[in-house]
Amino acid sequence: MSSSPTEPRGARPSPRFDDAAARAALNRLLGKGPLDKWPKRRGDLDLLLALACSAFERRRPYREDEVNERIAAWLARFTVSGTLDHVTIRRLMIDARWLLRDSAGAAYRLNPAKEESMPPDESPLDPGAVLIELAQQRDRRRRERDGAES
Repeated sequence: MSSSPTEPRGARPSPRFDDAAARAALNRLLGKGPLDKWPKRRGDLDLLLALACSAFERRRPYREDEVNERIAAWLARFTVSGTLDHVTIRRLMIDARWLLRDSAGAAYRLNPAKEESMPPDESPLDPGAVLIELAQQRDRRRRERDGAES
């Protein structure tokens, strides 16, 4: 029988998720289209890892294949295929303690000690939706510019 994933003793809670700052960072990261490379800023990578938590239900255990499927589907919404892989994101989420893994490596779950640093369940912030919104804004500006030039 495997033990459940747990947070180490003495772990400090992470800072609270800032929706406005996250939105601004996503606008910058996705401003030219789908993400096609790993972010250079550590804060941007940390943001992606926090946002990846939205692919999971809190307090629910997942098998590794379920984790991989959820992360891959989440990445497909806003990245160029093949640039950010789900396995690396999963490992980074584990290393940064967003995801906890049991001692057998069979069960994963979100780290309850980091819940305040995750987007709230009711948060509308989704990188895929932000990407669509930014594309619509670019198209609208292009049509306005083209209409003004006519």
